[in-house]
Amino acid sequence: MTMRPNVLAPLLATTLAALTGFASAHEADALLPEAPGIAVGLSGGGGWLYGDRALPAPRLTGVTSLGDTPGDARGWQLEHATAGVGIRFLPRLAGALSVGRHADGETHVEAAWLQVELNDPLSELSGDPGLIVGAGRNRLPLGPVIETAGHLDRYAEMPLAKRAAFNGDWIDDGLNLRWQPHADGWLAWLDTVDVGAWRARRFPGAGDGPLAPLVHLRARWDNFALDGFVTRLKPEGRGAYVQRDGSGHVHTAPRCDAGLANIVCLDGRVDLVGGSVDWATPLSGLRLQAAIIHRRERGELYSQNGSTRYRGRSTGGWIELLWVANPLRELGLRHEWLQGNNDVAGIGATRVVTDANLLPYNPARRTMATIGWRPHPDWRLGLEAGRERIAGDNATIIAVRAVWTPRPRVVATW
Repeated sequence: MTMRPNVLAPLLATTLAALTGFASAHEADALLPEAPGIAVGLSGGGGWLYGDRALPAPRLTGVTSLGDTPGDARGWQLEHATAGVGIRFLPRLAGALSVGRHADGETHVEAAWLQVELNDPLSELSGDPGLIVGAGRNRLPLGPVIETAGHLDRYAEMPLAKRAAFNGDWIDDGLNLRWQPHADGWLAWLDTVDVGAWRARRFPGAGDGPLAPLVHLRARWDNFALDGFVTRLKPEGRGAYVQRDGSGHVHTAPRCDAGLANIVCLDGRVDLVGGSVDWATPLSGLRLQAAIIHRRERGELYSQNGSTRYRGRSTGGWIELLWVANPLRELGLRHEWLQGNNDVAGIGATRVVTDANLLPYNPARRTMATIGWRPHPDWRLGLEAGRERIAGDNATIIAVRAVWTPRPRVVATW
């Protein structure tokens, strides 16, 4: 059956508002039905990607990393697909399970989450579930702009800032308390407060180390939202591969054993702070988003070639303009940057920083433009093109993509 544009347009407009609005981006949250029952969700994205060299770029220089080499994504391929189920057992008890699969063939758990919703004692609204206590595996609450970037996004590549800070999407195991005050008066601007403790077993954390506390605040004024987060990790023996041509792609850090063959390690402290803005401007259909992520590391950086006292900083971010010309068509422009600064002193410092891929140093940048068409609320067909300079090499990028993100469907209620 064919739907006429005048019938389809209101539905598309509603979907676009949901996709670009201020809703939470947690993987589990999106799957939970509002009433007791079961909901299932599927999503996926893929297409054709062209570049002058391998994409993503084999390495980012001047910042510590896992030392792996991502697989070349050029050509036709499925980028990412997810499947999940959300269950609301009781009005205030719910859980979700979601699995994802990337182009490299690895299947991983993106969410395995259970939460209890409690009344907010400071709210005057009767029965308002302003407190949510959750535990399990989920995306860390960093703010919707940062959380969703690179995940079935309008652009094919993971933002440079997220790749440098977290090695992509930051998904981990932990506990989180969320407060949504729904307050009036002087607290009316406060939308969400998250306080959590996470295992921090993935980069920039390590297999050994204490729980990492994380605080996230979100403020909102009409069509403007501001998010900020801060966390501290204390990795012990965070390993990374000595990066070289032909290194494979990995998702977990190697362990620092006595031999340290082709491994560089960090013992110390990692501070992460970031923020983002999301503004539906007064200009019709024009939206502005921006994000920044700063990582500071201190400690002992060592390999089989020496041991050093290390201090490093990396800062990256992006600014993005999106113009929704009408419910069917949209135009976007995103500019990204990444830079690092490192201070290393000790025995074999030059060799250690070379092992850690801190030398040679080149800042990175990327500028991309996209044209999108939504023939159906669940689909976005897009063409994007741009340039990037990473590790001193320039590359032209062209992509033709399709992204399918239907809303979860309730299949049973009770």
